[in-house]
Amino acid sequence: MKLRLVLTGALAALIVALAGVSTQAVASSGASASATQLEKNAKKASKKAKTVCKKAKKVKKSKKASAKAKKKASKNCTKAKKNSKKLNKKLATYNQQFFDVCKHGCKYNTVQKGADAAGIWQFKNKTRKATVRIQPGTYVEGVLLHGKQSGRSYDGLTIEGVKKDGATPNPDPRQVILEGTNAQTIVKGTPGWLPGDAETIPANNAIEGRSIVGLKLENMWGRHYQNNTFFVWASNEPLDQERCADFVMDNLISSDTRSYGLFSRNCFGGKFLNSEGWNHGDSALYIGETPCDDPNWNNHGDGTVPCQADPKWTIVDNFTSRQNVLGYSGTNSKYVKIENSTFYNNGAGIVPNTLDSEKFGPAGWMILENNDIFWNNYNYYQGKDNGSEFETVSNGLGEIVPGVEVNYPTGIGIVLYGTDGVISRNNNIFGNEKWGAMAFSGPLGANAYDDAKNLNNQFIDNKLGRNGLDPNGVDFLDDHTGGGSCYQNNGPNPTYVLGNGAISPDVLYPKTCPQSVALNKDTSSLDLSAGIQADAALEGTDPNTVLGYAAVSPPASMECSWIKHSHAPFTDADGVSYTEARANPYTNCP
Repeated sequence: MKLRLVLTGALAALIVALAGVSTQAVASSGASASATQLEKNAKKASKKAKTVCKKAKKVKKSKKASAKAKKKASKNCTKAKKNSKKLNKKLATYNQQFFDVCKHGCKYNTVQKGADAAGIWQFKNKTRKATVRIQPGTYVEGVLLHGKQSGRSYDGLTIEGVKKDGATPNPDPRQVILEGTNAQTIVKGTPGWLPGDAETIPANNAIEGRSIVGLKLENMWGRHYQNNTFFVWASNEPLDQERCADFVMDNLISSDTRSYGLFSRNCFGGKFLNSEGWNHGDSALYIGETPCDDPNWNNHGDGTVPCQADPKWTIVDNFTSRQNVLGYSGTNSKYVKIENSTFYNNGAGIVPNTLDSEKFGPAGWMILENNDIFWNNYNYYQGKDNGSEFETVSNGLGEIVPGVEVNYPTGIGIVLYGTDGVISRNNNIFGNEKWGAMAFSGPLGANAYDDAKNLNNQFIDNKLGRNGLDPNGVDFLDDHTGGGSCYQNNGPNPTYVLGNGAISPDVLYPKTCPQSVALNKDTSSLDLSAGIQADAALEGTDPNTVLGYAAVSPPASMECSWIKHSHAPFTDADGVSYTEARANPYTNCP
């Protein structure tokens, strides 16, 4: 029987399509510093004027003071007042960069209105950058910023949650809430809108920034949106001439949104900092379709032409992802560094992947470093009727053979699906009850260009199983396809999936990194010799193989092959303690 696996890759494409038209932050450092200095100068001048004029009044009343002294005192008062008036006027002018939003008493009572005004102002003041300051409250709306909208400029715009004083950045993102329940997004006037079209649509996203460079979103909580929460992207069609780059998402929360939380697509570089997300039908964090210098780039030649000659990296630092289908998902993502972050209680933890649903495959050239990746055993396939707090938006990934559906695997810390050149280094991986980390290819037919190959991935200096206190089911799985991957210095006794025993463990899991680079053109995505990719019958029935495990039916029964055990309490290096969360256990195992 021929292997016939067709992974649709439709999920990410569907989400983007559904988004159609669809970001809060602390003010940029330059703007904040300038404004602060002006405020200090104005305050100082006002205080000086008050003091000088008070003294002049005393001199004027003094019988001992000479006429010359009285004249000088009066002149000093007039001069101080004039200087104070000048600086306060300058401050007032400068403060036009701030667009204040609050429920009552501000010029703008919605984030969209404030952002619209800021965009118009930036268009008129080409060298100035505006800040939309949102005071505490709940804002039921979806915000759309389109960089191609006539008469507006959103490049470098900051949208930030602030305290009640209207000026101080708010360290608590829970005080500024963007609420998706019953929310609408205004689309009237945006590119592509025509008279007669609906002026508003149900809000797919909390904040959508399309074709914007340098957008900053900080200090907010977005929840309950139909697709994504904070979403930045650009069209991948060259004729559209759109560009997304250098965004910053800092101190944000996303929760209970249908698909993705913090989401970037087709963007040159950005930052996801100090944020968290939970209860998403796909992932709390998504970085997809990293663009290349050449829109026709591919990896099918000799491997000498990089996707980006001078790569712009996307940095993920101090991100916490819990209770999601996937902690991190990234279709065809490249030049991504995920560090100092925590992925726990998800279906699977960190999952870069290669699919045809987006351009510029494969995923790869990433660094995963200094992360805690643990307890990713949330069986969301149980559904809300069986204790899951969220549900997947996926309808499956396709059929391995007629009638045998493949689904996202669960119980795994790191899933490298068809990636090239991912370095996983110094991560703390434990308590994942199926596999700690896996690297595998999509067999022929899973990807139209056969890009989804397990190539040149490195696992180095990772800490596994908390020294036996909280082991993974098995630490590592490599399906023996592609080539160039390696497993160096991952603790004293790492465990491996060894398949049918036909291939030596040292061949399956080379212990020296790096290995010789393997190229796409010289390798295959299909290799059944080790018995790890699929069983020999190609029926997808063996849960100890990649495809057999992903094809078990119902998908909730993946749990049946987990190596379950109790998990010792965990407190990280920063003193944060964690609690395990699961859906109800699956009880119909053979």
